[in-house]
Amino acid sequence: MDQENQNDYNNEPSVEQREDTYPDTLKTEEPIWNTQNVSPQQVRPSQSTMALASLVMGILSLVTCCCIYGGFIFASLGILFALLSRTEDRMEGYAKAGLITSIISFILMSLLLMVYLILVTEGYIDRGGVF
Repeated sequence: MDQENQNDYNNEPSVEQREDTYPDTLKTEEPIWNTQNVSPQQVRPSQSTMALASLVMGILSLVTCCCIYGGFIFASLGILFALLSRTEDRMEGYAKAGLITSIISFILMSLLLMVYLILVTEGYIDRGGVF
């Protein structure tokens, strides 16, 4: 049995007929996109960990501002981290928020310290001690 008889027997088209009747499915034309109106996607820079640390320290300084030592430590770290996170003369949102909360904490601590010193000097608060 030769090749033509075998193709007729199996009801399959011959090689020449296959190429003519079946299009090549692997060759696809790529669509033409309108490249003039396509804008590139803006890549968001990753958040700085120093900016996030500044925000966390600023919030902790607000919470602990009534304890002068804790508030002072957290507020100074919040300001330091905010200044270290600054890149190319601009600050991220977290760094700005951390700087602002740390400064507010410093102001509250200084007001509380002044009120405490005034009350101690007037004699309204007994400092305790041996006497």
